[in-house]
Formats: sequence, structure tokens, C-alpha cells
Amino acid sequence: MRERTRPWPTGTPVWADLSTDDPVAATASYAELLGWTCVREGRRDHWLCSVDGRDVGGISGPRAERASGRWTTYLATDQLEPTLGLVVANGGRVVAGPCDIEQHGRMALAADPGGAVFGLWQAAEHIGTDRRTDPGSLVWSEALSRNFEAAKAFYVAVFGYEEEEIGGDGPRYAALYAGGRPVAGVAELHPDLPAGALPPQWLPIFSTTGADEAVAQVRAGGGGVVCEPFDTDFGRMTILVDAESAPFAVIRLS
Repeated sequence: MRERTRPWPTGTPVWADLSTDDPVAATASYAELLGWTCVREGRRDHWLCSVDGRDVGGISGPRAERASGRWTTYLATDQLEPTLGLVVANGGRVVAGPCDIEQHGRMALAADPGGAVFGLWQAAEHIGTDRRTDPGSLVWSEALSRNFEAAKAFYVAVFGYEEEEIGGDGPRYAALYAGGRPVAGVAELHPDLPAGALPPQWLPIFSTTGADEAVAQVRAGGGGVVCEPFDTDFGRMTILVDAESAPFAVIRLS
């Protein structure tokens, strides 16, 4: 697959970054689980994570503007300030930024009306991660919400997505399309989930060589399981929390 050099269409998840109280322990844990190589960037409290030399995400120490123990999905935008204006106009809020990240691009943090935090990334020299399916890659990300209709309407208004509701009985789900292809989703949180088990958020989903094996590794490292492995149309998946209770998911693609 050729490496992409052009910025991704607006609304495409292009990066995932973990804020954690113990980034050294987190880098070791995720490196073992997902096959990442994690390298600290100079004196910054930030580690760049890669697979076979390709950047896939980052791990940072705690920051005032974001909660520790939480993954943040960054969505592409070609106009950061107008996108933030749409966030506010549609009932969301600006959490932090905008600000420049050296020569790489510009970022901000925002939240949807239900409180799910996400990042915005306007690319300069760094367009984000490639959308590949090999183990360790970020293959999907979805907004979890307790108000499905409101969340879907918000993201369609802000990013101009086309949406397609899929599935049958149970929690509702919509695929979000950017540039003519599905890039993300909005999922209704299951009403039977215990309060606080999986709050509204953007859930990153990483490719893995085995969902059941990932469960054992995460439990051995002090993490836990939100949803035991289950089969989907795309592969076997599980939702996990790491040792600091940060939710994420892994899938062994079919």
C-alpha cells in the first residue's frame, strides 16, 4: 500500500493519544499488547508509538486539559477555527486550544453535547496515521453516547458526514461516511451497562492478532474487560480497560 501524503478528509479519525499518570508503564504495556515501539520525544512527556516505522498513536503524561486514563481520538479538519465554531453552534464546547504543535499541525480538544471529548487535527507536515489493518493499527473509532439521535445529529452537522444506520435489535448504531467511504461510527451505549463502566467518549479500536489472547494479557497487566470477546461481521472484538481504567477496544479482523 502506498503511503498517503495528502491530509485525510474532514471527519476522518487520524490519531489516538492516551493521557496517563504513568506513561512509562503504559508504553511498556501497550508495546507488549499491540507490538508497538514507543520512543520518547526529546524532553517532552510524550511517547510516539509506531509499528514497523509507521506512527500509529501517542502516549502522554497527565495534562490539565484532559483526564488521565483516557484515550482521545483526533478527527481531521482542514479549517480548525470554523470547525470549532460549528462545535459550539451545535451544542458542544471547546475544551482546549487551538494551538500549534511545532511544524506538525494545529490541534484543539472539544466535547459533544453528551460530554464525549475528541480532538481536532489540522495537518501541516504530519497528516496522522495511515488507515491500515495490520496488527497494532488504529482501524476504527466511534462516538459512544447515551443520546444516540443527538450525537448523530451533532457530528453530521459539524463534519458534514453522510450517515447510515445499521443493525437490528439492541443499541442503535450509525456508520459515518467522509469522502465517500465509512470512517467512523456513532454507537448507543447499552442501557444495561453499569453507570460509569463506559461513559460517553470516542472509543479507539486497534487491530490485534487475537482478541481472546488480548483479554488475558490485559488482565495480567492489571487491566480489565468491559465486554468479553464477541463476534462481529468484521472480526472478533473485545472492549477493555488498561491499568488506569482507560477504555479501548481491539479486533482480530476477519
